Amino acid sequence: MGKAVSFKDYMKRVFVRYIIALICLMFIVFLAFMLLNYRLFVVKANTDCNQAVSAFVAGQWTGYQQGIKAFAENEEVKKALAAQADLREVNQQLYEFSLSQQLKANFVLLNQDREIISTNLYKTNQLLFLANRTVQEALTRLAGAPDMTYSGVIHIPFDYGQKSDLTFIRAVQDGGRLAGYLVFSLQEDSLGVVMRNREADIIVITDAFNNVIFSTNNLLIDSLGKYKDDPGEASSLIIDEKPYHVAANILPESNMRIITLLSVVQQQQIIQFGGMFLLGISCFLLLLIRFLADKITARHLSSIDELLYAVNECRQGNIDYRIKSQSFSEFQMLYDNFNSMMLKVQQLLQSNNEMAERKRLMEVKQLEGQFNPHFAFNVMEALRYEILINPEQAARMVVAFANLMRYGINYGSTHVSLQTDISYVQDYLSLQKMRYNQRLEYSIDIEKAILPYKVPKLLIQPIVENSIIHGLENSKKITIRITGRRQAKQLVLCVEDDGPGLDAARLAALQAVLEDENAMPKRIGLYNVHRVAQLLYGQEYGLTIESVSGEGMRVLLKVPVILEDDDV
Repeated sequence: MGKAVSFKDYMKRVFVRYIIALICLMFIVFLAFMLLNYRLFVVKANTDCNQAVSAFVAGQWTGYQQGIKAFAENEEVKKALAAQADLREVNQQLYEFSLSQQLKANFVLLNQDREIISTNLYKTNQLLFLANRTVQEALTRLAGAPDMTYSGVIHIPFDYGQKSDLTFIRAVQDGGRLAGYLVFSLQEDSLGVVMRNREADIIVITDAFNNVIFSTNNLLIDSLGKYKDDPGEASSLIIDEKPYHVAANILPESNMRIITLLSVVQQQQIIQFGGMFLLGISCFLLLLIRFLADKITARHLSSIDELLYAVNECRQGNIDYRIKSQSFSEFQMLYDNFNSMMLKVQQLLQSNNEMAERKRLMEVKQLEGQFNPHFAFNVMEALRYEILINPEQAARMVVAFANLMRYGINYGSTHVSLQTDISYVQDYLSLQKMRYNQRLEYSIDIEKAILPYKVPKLLIQPIVENSIIHGLENSKKITIRITGRRQAKQLVLCVEDDGPGLDAARLAALQAVLEDENAMPKRIGLYNVHRVAQLLYGQEYGLTIESVSGEGMRVLLKVPVILEDDDV
């Protein structure tokens, strides 16, 4: 059959698919790990660092803003500027304030003539300070704005470690007149010590005009002192052919921008090395599995394939299949036993199916045949009394009974339309009405849409007969109501009466009889209906009985929705 070669190829494909799936899973896990690593150790670390630097710079900026304002309003400072107090006390306060900050600052106290009267700058640096044009312009602007504090980038090339960029300047007013100026300039070396202990590889601080206040990497500063690689909204940047993740934040009060850059070279190297390693492992596994698949499926497997195929055919219901191939003696013995077993199973199934079908047809015919004799006996009994009491009524009963008998003769099929069977029930009830007169009332309410559906012939009448016989045994009058409706794929026909009903014990006994397939009840009406419905349609169909003692009985008959006889 050539099955062995196909099985071998199939096994190869299965092995390769599993290995490919495993390789894909490894790559997915690796990429997920790298993504998590990148987010945790690059994005989150850089963002946290940026937030920490931003908080630190904002705190220092606020501290110096408040400090310079407090000194500008300090009476000792005003007296010192007016040459009315000892400068040593003011000088000591300025030193202590500068040293108390995390970022150390150079301070300069000038009088109204812009002469230095107190400072921590070296002599050469004092000359550079006074000669700086930007400083002089700021002093001129502040002379007319006593309530304003200047804060901005002023590049002064101080020596001896006093180089600074960010400068705070405020005018000192005394009695509404200009008394002098106070200047704090943050030392770049102090800022560098703090920033170089941070997580980020590069930290840049600029003002609102992109002027660099501080940078740990001078490659990012152009000739004008501005930040030359403005990332904008970008989250990555290439500097000196190396990739960096960028986090930027603008401080709302000072408009300074904090930019932190964290190198992703290590992550790139891990991805490259990990990818090459996984690729090598993948190639090795693919070659290995092809070799193993050849080894595993090298033998001829046609004999096993044939037997498995035969078993599968049998499992799918093809019991006519027989193994015709010739194989080794051991397999040939299995083939012969399998063929012999299938032949016996086929014979048994045919015998069982034939016996079950004959039994079903015999039982259905037998149960249907019991309806007419049972009903005829009751009618003859009633007719015997009516002939003596009311001959005219007896004549009408004979005519009605003839119509009923004609129904049984003319409709030889086991199934008729619901409309035909309901007409038969109406004739039957009219006959019983003639017999019981005012003791019997009835109504029939059937949905018109369900009248064409097929039902077993004479299946409703025994239920109605049961209600009349047992309902009038201990009642002077009974009312029967017949209804019919469709529920999904079922027809539900209901016969209700207001007779004496059944107590719980008798109801339970009746329900037990209905569920017994081998029962031989004395009153066979309801049992026959239930058995016929279940034999024809299955266990989910048949009768459901509800009753409360003294309140009547309710019998539900459920059959499937059938439009044609061929569907039965």
